[in-house]
Amino acid sequence: MSNLFAKQGAEYQNDLNRSLGALIGIAQGLICDNELNDNEIDFLNKWLESNDVISNSFPGDVLYSRIQSIIADGVITDDERTHLIDTLQQLVGGALSELADNTHVSSLAVDNVNEISFEGKRFVLTGDFVFGSEMLCRELTERFGGTVSDTTSKKIDYVVVGGLGSKKWKYGSFGNKIKDAMQLKSEGSLILIIHENCWANSFPVNVK
Repeated sequence: MSNLFAKQGAEYQNDLNRSLGALIGIAQGLICDNELNDNEIDFLNKWLESNDVISNSFPGDVLYSRIQSIIADGVITDDERTHLIDTLQQLVGGALSELADNTHVSSLAVDNVNEISFEGKRFVLTGDFVFGSEMLCRELTERFGGTVSDTTSKKIDYVVVGGLGSKKWKYGSFGNKIKDAMQLKSEGSLILIIHENCWANSFPVNVK
């Protein structure tokens, strides 16, 4: 039985790798001219809908959720379009897959938390987020009852690490927000360092 589970797991991972490779190929084609029109965004959304292996796994799930949010009101703003282009460019460059495999971020003591609460909690956001711009992520956190600080202290409940990481992390520097959080944890603080995926999946309602 264990061999069967191992085989199924390997097959799923192979499907996931193939789907991610296809997504990267699609992204390369869509942004080769550094532009992204409404039809191209609609195509990407439908492709993710029909490929649930990738749309249900990071980073496809966060990318899919973001596209759903962008198209929900029928209007795609310049800021939304620009951020989506930037996200796809980083995906093509490997930043998203590297985050899970071989960057300094993978060595972080990221806490294994399935879900967090927002009401009355204090947050610090660091790195670039798949979900949207820093302003959008801050607004959503505050909408659900949290407060966002620019600095890490004993009063902070969560430090949220953006799924796109940060270029400087590749060179051995996490930045002060994460360094301070890791120091506080070593001193017994209850502060939690969490991944963007946990933050996004904890929204009390679907974000549209």
